[in-house]
Amino acid sequence: MAVQHTTQRQPLADVAEVRTIAPAATAHEHEQAHHEHEHNDGEHDHHFEWPEALRIGLVAFAAASVWFRVWEPFPAISVIGIVGLLIGGWPILKEAFENILERRMTMELSMTIAIVSAAAISQFFTALIITLFVLVAEVLEGLTVGRGRRAIRDLLEFLPREVAVRRAGAIRSLSADELSVGDAILVAPGGRIPVDGMVLSGHSFVDESRITGES
Repeated sequence: MAVQHTTQRQPLADVAEVRTIAPAATAHEHEQAHHEHEHNDGEHDHHFEWPEALRIGLVAFAAASVWFRVWEPFPAISVIGIVGLLIGGWPILKEAFENILERRMTMELSMTIAIVSAAAISQFFTALIITLFVLVAEVLEGLTVGRGRRAIRDLLEFLPREVAVRRAGAIRSLSADELSVGDAILVAPGGRIPVDGMVLSGHSFVDESRITGES
């Protein structure tokens, strides 16, 4: 929101008048965004669950066993390494196969090539370390994406649905989706601004902590 400064000292007013320069998101858009976020949260956003922790721990244990040569019944093949790769790398391999069918080049596909190549030359420790890094990276990515989606959803839900608009010299209470570019809205101290705008007159107080991250 652009603020027009003035060189004259003015007392604080109870409200500020803001001219809208962009249309507000409609109620349908709010609802659609809310459902989309809920759908995406169900697909991608998740907490650190025990199967993921078990898989990461298993791969780490297999890597340590291969490094210290705990059990090697065959000289060129590590049984522990193969088991660790099959169990730990199955989600990566599955997603890489789906990407091949969809003709998409992703991190999982490139990492699968690296893992298979390392295992093919009996570098099972290297293959397990790559698998471990990918599994940890996917968990961190899921946690980060989930936190970002929740923050965006909170911002959408924080937008006001009812606003005070000055039209034809009278103040009306309208729904936010009825705003038009050029409308003058009134913002009380601590109020929420539903659209981008320019301050026309008065002073008020706006909570910007959700944008700036301040507590």
